Amino acid sequence: MNISPKEIIPSENSHFRDGVQYAWDSTSLKAAETCPRYYQYSIVESWEPALKSAHLTFGMHYATALEHFFKYRAEGESYDDATARVVHEALIDTWEYRLDAEGVPIPGTGAPWFSMHDTKSRENLIRSIIWYLDQFKDDNLITMELANGKAAVELSFTLSVDNDLLLCGHLDRVVLYGDDPYIMDQKTTGSTISPRFFDQFSPDSQMSLYTFCGRSILGNPVRGVVIDGAQIAVGFTRFERGFTFRTEAQLEEWYEGMLAQVATTQRYTQDGFFPMNPASCGNYGGCRYRSVCSKSPELREQFLRADFVKRKPWNPLERR
Repeated sequence: MNISPKEIIPSENSHFRDGVQYAWDSTSLKAAETCPRYYQYSIVESWEPALKSAHLTFGMHYATALEHFFKYRAEGESYDDATARVVHEALIDTWEYRLDAEGVPIPGTGAPWFSMHDTKSRENLIRSIIWYLDQFKDDNLITMELANGKAAVELSFTLSVDNDLLLCGHLDRVVLYGDDPYIMDQKTTGSTISPRFFDQFSPDSQMSLYTFCGRSILGNPVRGVVIDGAQIAVGFTRFERGFTFRTEAQLEEWYEGMLAQVATTQRYTQDGFFPMNPASCGNYGGCRYRSVCSKSPELREQFLRADFVKRKPWNPLERR
């Protein structure tokens, strides 16, 4: 592959230049792939549902806890101490305080996060964290050591590639399985985890981006991604491990397709025209903007402001 990506430290605060996005991560890439209108509402204009998704909130807390666990273990903490620490953090992070006029949490107020979902609840979150760590306590995956002697955990990256683009992201953990390096990722689902669950990640831009950039950052032939799936149910959490692999030819194909997708999306942005992709409206239980796009164009802004709020813009350049 005739590509020589170079890791850089971002010096700009915005991922847009002259109104067009030039710094891309898996979130913005998937938005562009899904539908130009979805990309407009979520990435360009930063609209999100006023009622936060229980699935997204649960997944965020779950992934953060596991990422921090492996970081603390790499820093020398014992299994028990690291487990207690991430559980304590999760309990704090899922406490919803009342806010003062300036948006600052008021000590001594609030209540536990109530998801309004029967399985993606605070109780199930804590249980799932503990059970995951217990199941993989004697894991045969080893956290990779970087050339500087540090453990390969919590790696934010920004790579300069063709067409004056930056590819950005965050690798929670890089592991060795046998002698081969892999990126590690966790996913949650409410469905039974079968081979089909892991099939959905090939092809998949997030996993291809991780593998492509992992090779560049580590200077090693990363083979793919280890995916630990967690089935979250009312009375149990079940875990299964799978792999998704990428060959050099697959990565080259993904890279060229990514450049084409970005160029098309940049053109939509320059033109101020984001056409709908009706084939995506019903995916994953239905697009969150479907109720807006189904309205006549002159009414859409009104419905956006009624059911959505403006969040802080998603910025791939922000390092964790």
